[in-house]
Amino acid sequence: MAIQNEHRLRELLQIPPDAWIPEDDRPEYWDETFMRLGRGYGFDPEAGEYPVNHGQLVLDLARLVAPLLDGARFTQVLPGAVDPEGEEHALVPEDADTEGNGTDNRYTLRLRHAGRRYSVTFHDFSGFFNINALLALLNAALEPTGTPMRFFGFGDVVVVGPLRGVQQAMREGFIPGFSGAGVFEDWELEELDAWSESGDTPESLVRQLEKGRRRVRAVFVV
Repeated sequence: MAIQNEHRLRELLQIPPDAWIPEDDRPEYWDETFMRLGRGYGFDPEAGEYPVNHGQLVLDLARLVAPLLDGARFTQVLPGAVDPEGEEHALVPEDADTEGNGTDNRYTLRLRHAGRRYSVTFHDFSGFFNINALLALLNAALEPTGTPMRFFGFGDVVVVGPLRGVQQAMREGFIPGFSGAGVFEDWELEELDAWSESGDTPESLVRQLEKGRRRVRAVFVV
């Protein structure tokens, strides 16, 4: 085992006792441990292109919760493209003041699963993945399945687990460096970006989920 008390971490993340986990006696960083346990994913936030194609990233993340989202279909409307479904979704008020209008930098990401269509719309002109939007979309699709599993963003690492389990993992030091105060004060977060919320504290994980839930639109489909 690469870390002390790995069995405790497995318990917090609700990993079944009979799950096969590769053993590795070499020292690991915390994110490498989560990846080995199948509860973490590291990525380069910069896609290196504009517009950004989120397709492969959402598929990779969905595999972390297999088979819960098996059969899900992801589509996206990139900036400047015509929406084939003709769905217009206004930005929430806190985004509307800071981001441009029109379609030149508007993305719409959609996920269809189990008779529901989830969509999230945002404006962005950078070459970075909007990980907040992706996690919000995936979490919305997980909610009706009854699982406690959710996706949480920690910078360039995504962690999967039940909210309370991940919070406790932070408190017990399995995710080091996040046990103190957040990097930004609440008012600074709102000034920077209404989407912005990383896992600086156990409490910020709750805000991550709440912000994502407000931005996803869900409808029943045939």
